[in-house]
Amino acid sequence: MPAHASTAPSRRAFLTGRVARPEPQFRPPWTDEDRVQAHCTSCNACVEACQEQIIEFDSRNRPRINFRGGECTFCAACAEACPEPVFDLQQLAPWPVTVSIGEDCLLAAGISCQLCTDSCDPRALRMDLSVRPVGAIRIDPEACSGCGACLATCPNDAIAIRDPRQQRSHA
Repeated sequence: MPAHASTAPSRRAFLTGRVARPEPQFRPPWTDEDRVQAHCTSCNACVEACQEQIIEFDSRNRPRINFRGGECTFCAACAEACPEPVFDLQQLAPWPVTVSIGEDCLLAAGISCQLCTDSCDPRALRMDLSVRPVGAIRIDPEACSGCGACLATCPNDAIAIRDPRQQRSHA
């Protein structure tokens, strides 16, 4: 049996839709999947220009955002450094990305925590004390810029980035 056979999905898993799907890639601000696919030459200019060091290459040498320990400040250095028409700084907003808070939030377990609200500069995350016993975090989608600052501060990894351009169906 070849070494890779153990990682291949079974026919049953494939037909029932239980095959692990790759996580969506979050492209840098002012661009999207189509622009990256059409114009990116993998020159590395955007990666080198990112002061926050949150841009990296995916397995196909295309830029993606990785929020581990950092946030996007929307400085536009990545877009300005790119020699190709990958980025569109004429867009009204850098991207339509927002966050969502999952069931693993410590507040759902009755443990007081609001680290994410402390790291949110636009104040898109707010504590709602009307929810008992210790409150709940409410998201203002109009205020959320999708910068990712809250991701690194969450001790339970209960916050996820959502990009409406990447709708995934869950089987």
